[in-house]
Amino acid sequence: MFAWETDSVRNVVVMLAVATTAFTASCSSDTPPATDEQYCATISTNAQQLSAPAIVDSVGVEATAELYRSITAIAPLAVQSEWQTMTSTVEAAAAIDPSDPAAVQQMADMARSSQHAASTISDYTSKLCGIVIGAPTTTIVAPAVVDTGVSGAP
Repeated sequence: MFAWETDSVRNVVVMLAVATTAFTASCSSDTPPATDEQYCATISTNAQQLSAPAIVDSVGVEATAELYRSITAIAPLAVQSEWQTMTSTVEAAAAIDPSDPAAVQQMADMARSSQHAASTISDYTSKLCGIVIGAPTTTIVAPAVVDTGVSGAP
């Protein structure tokens, strides 16, 4: 290739990149940008459902998945991937066959692996919005019984 051809090709590539970027920007301008205020308002409006989702049937699972999808779309970048993780978990729960033990186990594993995302969302939302969502996770461990060799009988 001649030097002038390389410059011409480079110019065409640059012009196409600029045109594509402008087109993408104009298409995405229909969606309002996510703001902290929008996120906090959405969380506040849905705090009860987020803290105690009504997941007793497929309708409740789908409603929760839809709520999570809407929050993921407006979530700040700091927690957007965590919301995507939570959304994927709820969507997977909606799709499993409860009579398939392997699917139920896989869902349980997925739920456990999403606990970090849930904790990150909870901490971030509490700091940003002053709203506590979800219940704190506690692990109850039975107290250890120590045999001292002393009988409790008189």
